[in-house]
Amino acid sequence: MKNPALSLWLSGANRAAGWWMGTATSIVRRQQQLALAEMTKAATGKKPARKRKAKPKARV
Repeated sequence: MKNPALSLWLSGANRAAGWWMGTATSIVRRQQQLALAEMTKAATGKKPARKRKAKPKARV
């Protein structure tokens, strides 16, 4: 027998956990990028080049 209340609760808990994991992951990535930029600057004396998004090619 299925329990709709439990299903709703688990669905909400899964959504909250996914949001927390996404937020934590983005914070860690940002910290890693800053640490790498600091190490690069310390080693070379220059700021690392920024990655730029590629422009879409014009279609003719």
